[in-house]
Amino acid sequence: MKWNELRRLAEKNGWYLWRNGSKHDIYRHPEKTYTIHIERHGSQEVKSGLCTKLLKQIGC
Repeated sequence: MKWNELRRLAEKNGWYLWRNGSKHDIYRHPEKTYTIHIERHGSQEVKSGLCTKLLKQIGC
């Protein structure tokens, strides 16, 4: 999965851009107490372990 695909999936599941960090975009969800950090590397592949972790946090 690429970073752009992960970003679209997060936004589709209710996450919104809260603020920009130096190398990551920080997303919040209205019903969750934690934030997720999505890198700005667009077309690069997300490493498999990190992808699994982020997908669980997103709720997929």
